[in-house]
Amino acid sequence: MSQEKYSNFDSPGTDKSSILPDIKFGKNLDIKLRELALGACLFVAVIALIVLAALLGGKKEEPKGTTNIYESICVSGPCLKSASYVTQNMNKTVDPCTDFFQYACGGYPTAFPLNPTLSSRTMFNNLYTDNEEKIENLLTAPLLRTEEWSSERKIKHLFESCTNTYAKDTAKGTPVLTKILPEIGGWYVTGTLDTSTWNFQDALKKTIVDFWTHAFFTVYVATDWNDSTRKVVELHLSGTSMYWWYFVSNDTAKYRSDLRKMMMTLSTYMLRDSNVTLDEATKTERLNTFVNDAYYVESMLANITLNTQPSYNPHAEEERETLREFDTTTGNAIDFSSILTAMFAEARLRDTDKVVLYEKDYLIRMSNLVGNLGPNSTRILSNYLVWRVIHKYRQELSWDYIHANRDFYVDLYGTPNFLGTVKYCFNTMEIYLGDALSALFVRDHFSDKNKQKAVEIVKFVKDALTSTTVDNIFDQETRAKAKEKLEAAMYKLGYPDFLMNDSEMDSMYSPLKVDKDDYFENVLSMNQFIRIQWNTRLQKARDVDEWYFKTYDTLISYYNGWNELIVPAGLLQFPFYDNSLKHYMNFGTMGSIVGHHLVHGIDEWGSYYQKDGTVDNWWSNFTRNKWEETKKCVGDYYSSKTMGPFTVPGDPKPVTVPVNGQYYGNEGIAEASGVKVAYQAYLNWIKQNGEEKKAPGLDMSNEQMFFVAFAQTMCYTRNDNTAYDLAIRGRISENIRTNSILSQLPEFVDAFKCPVKSPMNAEKKCSYF
Repeated sequence: MSQEKYSNFDSPGTDKSSILPDIKFGKNLDIKLRELALGACLFVAVIALIVLAALLGGKKEEPKGTTNIYESICVSGPCLKSASYVTQNMNKTVDPCTDFFQYACGGYPTAFPLNPTLSSRTMFNNLYTDNEEKIENLLTAPLLRTEEWSSERKIKHLFESCTNTYAKDTAKGTPVLTKILPEIGGWYVTGTLDTSTWNFQDALKKTIVDFWTHAFFTVYVATDWNDSTRKVVELHLSGTSMYWWYFVSNDTAKYRSDLRKMMMTLSTYMLRDSNVTLDEATKTERLNTFVNDAYYVESMLANITLNTQPSYNPHAEEERETLREFDTTTGNAIDFSSILTAMFAEARLRDTDKVVLYEKDYLIRMSNLVGNLGPNSTRILSNYLVWRVIHKYRQELSWDYIHANRDFYVDLYGTPNFLGTVKYCFNTMEIYLGDALSALFVRDHFSDKNKQKAVEIVKFVKDALTSTTVDNIFDQETRAKAKEKLEAAMYKLGYPDFLMNDSEMDSMYSPLKVDKDDYFENVLSMNQFIRIQWNTRLQKARDVDEWYFKTYDTLISYYNGWNELIVPAGLLQFPFYDNSLKHYMNFGTMGSIVGHHLVHGIDEWGSYYQKDGTVDNWWSNFTRNKWEETKKCVGDYYSSKTMGPFTVPGDPKPVTVPVNGQYYGNEGIAEASGVKVAYQAYLNWIKQNGEEKKAPGLDMSNEQMFFVAFAQTMCYTRNDNTAYDLAIRGRISENIRTNSILSQLPEFVDAFKCPVKSPMNAEKKCSYF
């Protein structure tokens, strides 16, 4: 429920989306589907003729008994297409042994430039956007099932109400003023707050439970680390309008100024729409007080976060407390018991039930702040809660509210334009109604042949992993248990069957009430629909049909608690993912990702889970000690890197961000091991199926193409604002990850014959699977 998901804005030119999709290339060149099809046929034919002419024109008489070299080149349409895609992303003027990322991805920013609506592009972003556009077209298609209870009707009417900008512009800020602010005790600025009767605990409970707004903290339902068949309630830090680092860093003063400006503009509009008339002096005083109060609380929460000690193992039984106990621990400054028992009323959560305090130190310090705000605490707390609500719903209102946030968003992410009403509405719906969108997608846009290809790749990668776990990390006993765990793993490929069942989908969405003429009421209904879903999830034991990703997503996950790998249908729409294309591409791309996540099933993160999902440390002391040695080796290697320099608004000097290599140790091992295992899987496939024809026009071996394919899953284009934002959150940039992984692998060094001491032949190599 990250607020960042709400940061897509309207553009007058994007209110409508044609059912027949346009395909966009380069600088906003639109080509209709019919013209594109004719052009594609002509393009493939011309390229094929050029390649064949080049090959045949230089053909020499082969001695008898030798293999014709031209028969080793693949010149089919799919091969030409994939070779063209690979070539446009590359920069072959770069030495692959100096900077392989630039060699493989140096052409990507030119081939896939940022446009005014985007601050970052990756191959997976592009694929995800393509999947989104397919669903958007389906959302505007005529209804097939018109019954009132139809899940299809609900989702399409909800989309229709969200894209009705006229109704939003007519309502302006009235929905918040009439449906929310009276429920949380009124507003200081309009004079409707009665400080003598206002009750903080009631207002906070309504803000969090009824209006689904993060204030001071947030709540999640998660799998119990100690028993994967159970769910637990987690309490996390939250409650600021931008990432906490922006409040405390010396490099981000402009962001703080922009936030205050946005707060003032939005509150001014809200006062305007309240029809309350104030003289200029009173208006100025109240608005300034409101902004100062709300900003003060958020900045204090950020400083608490900065100085908070993280919980090492928040799920440990001794770290948990009952709600009643935690109320006492925090001096009853916040009535956690009342809030959480109301949120999970259907699940019958009691104040004697234990919860997981994910950042306990923060929660205690935050509660201390709430209890010690001084004589003006009622006004300050009320203003903070009102601001949190305004911030949460700012984009559900009229154009002026949406664009009040625009300047702030431009500086934060560096995107001058926004994605439009359709994109924003889609992003809102996928937060709440991901299963309904998933059903639309797989029914119209998924081919089961791709699922069968995924089965083949997973099998080869799994077999390679079980046979190549290195002896200098895993001893014989641990290797046997790792193999047993992998053999027992469940693989979810494509989509869950219930998405194809109308009755099940209708039942799932039966609590959701949708009025196509009242979008704001629909938003409030979605809030409560999600709350009911969370209650259901908390009550249920393990559900083998549950998927943690939307099926049109482009991410793979290995969920250790249930010992299962999830490969959603959206990723199986991958550009190279086709039976007629070459396995060095499939293994280099999909195989490396699968290997990465399968490693998580038996690495340190998976070492506490048995094959049945129960928690137990099945690693030997030898294996754990050797793993720590490898993790330190990887951590030290990454810690020598820095990201940037980035140009940050308001700061005249470029800013660099050091890589926290020790934090990345486990992930670094998994990523590198995934590539290594996938490469071995490809070699095993060759042994079983024979050598493949080479890619046309690239003058590269299939082994080299494997590593290029892997690297091109990491290609990106990103502006400095977004790159800096990701860096301070701990995200290591793809160029560093790619070069660090490959320079450590002897298989890569051998494939490209990288000299000793060259940048892509690391002098010290860590042990991997």
